[in-house]
Amino acid sequence: MPGWGDSDPATVDRLDHVRAAIQFLDALGIDRAAFVGNSMGGQTALRLATEHPDRITHLVTMGPPVGRIPSLFAPGDGPSEGLKALIEAYRAPSPETMRGLVEIMCFDKARFASPELCEARSEAALARPEHLRNYVDGLPKGAPLPIWVKPELLPKIEVPTLLIHGRDDRVVPFENSLYLLAAIPDSRVVLLNRCGHWAMIEHAEEFNRLVTDFVRNVPAPAAA
Repeated sequence: MPGWGDSDPATVDRLDHVRAAIQFLDALGIDRAAFVGNSMGGQTALRLATEHPDRITHLVTMGPPVGRIPSLFAPGDGPSEGLKALIEAYRAPSPETMRGLVEIMCFDKARFASPELCEARSEAALARPEHLRNYVDGLPKGAPLPIWVKPELLPKIEVPTLLIHGRDDRVVPFENSLYLLAAIPDSRVVLLNRCGHWAMIEHAEEFNRLVTDFVRNVPAPAAA
C-alpha cells in the first residue's frame, strides 16, 4: 500500500488503499477476490466492499476501526490505549517503544512480544522514517482519515462477511465488530478469548481454519 513498506511515500490525504488494491487486481487480471484484512487492512476491505462490490466475493476482517461511531465500552477521552501506544511508537520507533506497542497488540506477551520481533519492527520503521512521519503528521488535522469507511454505507455490503475479533483487543475494542455485525446484512462474528489485536497470529490455526471454511463453503453472490 502507498505510504508503507517499500512503497513510495504518501501523506495521509493520499492514502487511497482501495484504489491501490483495485489497481493491483487489474494488473494481475483478477476480476473478483476474497479480501482479508487486519485493522487498517480490514478498513480497506470494508471500503472496497462498499465502493467496488463487483470486485469482492468474501469479506473477512480482524479488528478494523469503524471511524466515529457511538461507543459503549471504549474510552471517551480520545484514542484507545493501543492507538496511543501506536502513535508514540510511530513518533519514536525505537525497540523500546515498539516493545510497548507489540505488548499491547497481543494477549500472550511472553510468547509473541519477542525481542527479535520488536527489534525487527524498529529496524523496518527506521529504514523508511518518512512513512511514519507522514502518518503521524496527518492525524491531528481532525478530518476523518480517507481509509475510514462511511458507516451509513455498511448496510449496502452484500457479500458474505466474517468478523473475527479478539476479546482482549486493546487497540480496537471488540464492540466495533458487534457494530459491523448489526450493520452488515450477511455477516457473522467470531469472538476469541485470550486474544488481542492480532487474531491471525495469536490463534493462527483456528483463524486459518475459519477463513478457509468460510471462503470455500459460503456461496459468493453471482457476478454482475
